[in-house]
Amino acid sequence: MKFMFFSEGETLPGESYQIRYWDLIEQVIHAEHWGFDSFGVSEQQYAIGGISTSCPEVLYGYLFALTKTLRFAHAITLLPKNINHALRIASRTAVQDVLSRGRIELGVGRGNTTLALRAFEVDLEKNRSEVNEGIQILQKAFTEDPFMFYGEHYNIPPRSLVPKPIQTPYPPLHIAATSPESHIMAAELGVGVYSWSNFMGYDALAESLSAYHKAAEKTAATGKFVNQSAGALLQGYCAETDEIAREEAGEGNVKWLQIALDGYPRLAKMAESYSYMAKVQEVSKKATNLDYFQEGSGAAVFGSPESCIRSIEKLRDCGVDTLILRIDSVPHDKIMKSIEMFGRHVIPHFKAAKNFMRPAEDVMADIRTMRDKAKEMGVYVEGGEKPAKAPKTSAAE
Repeated sequence: MKFMFFSEGETLPGESYQIRYWDLIEQVIHAEHWGFDSFGVSEQQYAIGGISTSCPEVLYGYLFALTKTLRFAHAITLLPKNINHALRIASRTAVQDVLSRGRIELGVGRGNTTLALRAFEVDLEKNRSEVNEGIQILQKAFTEDPFMFYGEHYNIPPRSLVPKPIQTPYPPLHIAATSPESHIMAAELGVGVYSWSNFMGYDALAESLSAYHKAAEKTAATGKFVNQSAGALLQGYCAETDEIAREEAGEGNVKWLQIALDGYPRLAKMAESYSYMAKVQEVSKKATNLDYFQEGSGAAVFGSPESCIRSIEKLRDCGVDTLILRIDSVPHDKIMKSIEMFGRHVIPHFKAAKNFMRPAEDVMADIRTMRDKAKEMGVYVEGGEKPAKAPKTSAAE
């Protein structure tokens, strides 16, 4: 299981965007210290409500030199042609891969808010196929020299990408997906998936990821390289107890979830390709219920360490291997605290479960059980009489 610290630089009312960015730098360094695998932000263009991560590539360039092991994930870069031309993304990602010494990952998507889609005059019925072609261009630019592409949206003559990325065969690619169809498209293209379908509950997430993994296996069977990785976006907050978590972060997290889901029904009415988002209305009615948010939504790793671990295990059973933990919507000191709580109590449970101190009485109980077994086998027991000849045991025993 991999852990991504995810932020959108949410700036609370009355706070300074400048200070929020300096706080975010401190949070990222803190996350590396406490064992997070990666840091990710989404490209949020012309957002309302405090979200401020409009230029992740600039932020990452600053952070590369301040970190050593942390990977950096674009989660996600908007790939409709009017917002980001695929060739610009290829060039930018390659340079970031070089400067980070192979620590960059790229997630792309078509967008889920009219604030950005309308501002850049994106055709909502074409942007899914634009993303499909954009992914193919990225793969070609990273692996073929020279490369070319002729399709419905792009007509690129033979060209050579300079410089090339250093990861092999290229930096990990992912697609943001909500519908089962988008999950299957990701698998057929041989890329990983950042699943947003968990906002509709664990069952919806399991269904989408099952479809993804089955399609990915078929793609791999053809000999095509597949980055078979499944991440899920989650509201993350860890505190000493469930009650403290609710007191410190319940209101902020639920408010963000409501805002995030609010635009989906509007998109569903605007374009047939977004019609599946109408289902989110069923979830949004429950979003103010903290019990549902924590236990049933599939969109949260929230509460005490024990509660967080329980939620992660359920997500793992759904097929998730990367937790995209959005630790945001609360003041800086609370974010720093939650990062440490995850690092101290949750991440080690999945990264180094054997390294936890066990109570002496539990260890002694196991030792007594093993002694009894050794006696039954007729082998030497400490403090007892050594047998004349020890019986042979299999390697498995």
